[in-house]
Amino acid sequence: MLQSVSVLAGGPVQAVWAVLRERGFDAAEAFASTLVADGASPQIHADLCASAGQFESAYHSASMAHGDADAGERFVRLALFADAIGNQAAVVAACEQAIEMFAPDRAIAWIAWMIDECGAPPVAIHLLRAYQKRVPNDARAPWWLAQLLAARGESDVEERREALMRAYALDPDVHPALALHIALIFREMRDWDAVMQVARRALSRHPADAELAWQLSHAQWQLGDAWAAEATMRAVDTAAPGKAAVLAAIGTYQMEQARYRDSEATLHAALALDASCAEAAVDLAELELRRDDWASAWPRYEARLTRTDRDARNIVRVIERHYPRWRGEALNGKTLVVHSEQGNGDDIQMVRFLPWLAARLRDEGGRLVLACRRPLQPLFARVIDHCIAIEDGLPRDAHYALPMMSVPFAIGLQPEQVSGAAYLQADEDLSTVWRQFVRVEGHALTQSQHYASSRPVLHAGLVWSGSPTHRRDAQRSIPLEALLPLRALKHVVFHPLTPGKEVETETLAQLGFNVCNLTARYQQGFDDVAAHVAALDVLVTIDSAPLHLAGALGRPVLAMLDHVSHWCWGVGESQRWYRSVELFRQPSAGEWAPVVERVAERLAEGLNEGLNEGRNEGLGAQPDA
Repeated sequence: MLQSVSVLAGGPVQAVWAVLRERGFDAAEAFASTLVADGASPQIHADLCASAGQFESAYHSASMAHGDADAGERFVRLALFADAIGNQAAVVAACEQAIEMFAPDRAIAWIAWMIDECGAPPVAIHLLRAYQKRVPNDARAPWWLAQLLAARGESDVEERREALMRAYALDPDVHPALALHIALIFREMRDWDAVMQVARRALSRHPADAELAWQLSHAQWQLGDAWAAEATMRAVDTAAPGKAAVLAAIGTYQMEQARYRDSEATLHAALALDASCAEAAVDLAELELRRDDWASAWPRYEARLTRTDRDARNIVRVIERHYPRWRGEALNGKTLVVHSEQGNGDDIQMVRFLPWLAARLRDEGGRLVLACRRPLQPLFARVIDHCIAIEDGLPRDAHYALPMMSVPFAIGLQPEQVSGAAYLQADEDLSTVWRQFVRVEGHALTQSQHYASSRPVLHAGLVWSGSPTHRRDAQRSIPLEALLPLRALKHVVFHPLTPGKEVETETLAQLGFNVCNLTARYQQGFDDVAAHVAALDVLVTIDSAPLHLAGALGRPVLAMLDHVSHWCWGVGESQRWYRSVELFRQPSAGEWAPVVERVAERLAEGLNEGLNEGRNEGLGAQPDA
């Protein structure tokens, strides 16, 4: 394919271009003049001068070229030189002219040379854009364009996505990797049916493609079919056995079916194949945590930090560029930064152990600084002496760092050491303000609904969905229609605690729920949420950050869990982490009706007990862990 451009590839143009990029126009012009004196075509010197706007010199050199310039090649040279100079308008114009001059097969050959041999992606991108306009049915052009745009970074995300989709529409087999790129686009859009369609087509041709099988299985799981997801990965294991990552995926889907023993066996098999398989190690650690084998689990859980797929902006990657990870070294006179790592709920769950660790470090002559996300900083600062927001910058005088989820490993945490007692406090002034908000606006709502004055009103926080980017959000979030049994509780006012859910909140109101949405008043991150929760009688929530927040505050919580849920909730309906939290678990995957009905009954019991402001000892009460 590249024979038609071999003269340029083997000639002096690339050398002149390199000098132009590295040393500037004057050096390139002198070099081109030397080449011409040694027998190269004067057209090279002419095109260099023209790209820099020195038209008199360009005309002089061109007049000595005796018509040996191919028009298309000349415009390619102009584009190449203009790009090195930084004249992007000239690059675009020259590329469009070159494509007009070339026959399609010669144009695509030049583009291929520009990518593979010359290493001039910006010029190749402009050539491809022009080529697509002239030859819109050639799938190679959008595919190549997408690859070049990917290398340039995030500024071209939308154009790259459109190029990939166009290539797939023209010829889904233009390149073996295209199907995976398309599946990832649909995955980002959460169009699981489209992911499955693309992956199945590709797997019918390449049944051993583990990555596409993973995409198909993930879509099946997101749609609630962990059994089908496991079957998909078993098929690829049959086609190409012996891959630890494939066994790890099978183990994951067994866990999602609550087949915990099968999952452990499969994950052990994956680690026997590859002891460095982080996915298998982390999932196995979480199974061990779930069944209280913490002596094995916490060390194994450190494997999560060996993952190589984190974005450069991920907090773990950012911290690693600043400090070495603390591995128990003596800290006499030194500072350890403990930092946020996973979700807000994880930070809230684990921050309870930092005073313990900080005291130990003080005894050794060291110091602990907590670097957390800004929305959590005021809340945590009331229990941690040195607490900063990551967004405000990291301390320059620190010596080591430790991710939040490594704190249990660092202190050798065992199940019997976890107390379910409250350990966070809402800000007193904010709590006073929020009690007023709840009393005034809640009273206005109850008056408008003509409540019977003899019945108490229960103010309940409500969280039905979490962040859609959470890996298990489809499993943990509850469809609004599944909440309908709560609607019958006419003396319960529901307070949404998740900002940005206005449409769903309005839907709840239209369905007949008594909704008092105060989230627009949140201005101080989790400090406002904490004060809001403290002003309510109870929180009804899925497994999300507000659950951990309310539990840490010692407020009553009715937690609605999916069948498998997070490892910290075990496998039943008892837990050690928060005394004020009651668990209500799905009897089988996706079965929310029994959960919501039981929560409705529990709220009704609260009403019958006469629970109102400050009188909520019955709801959420748990024995000491």
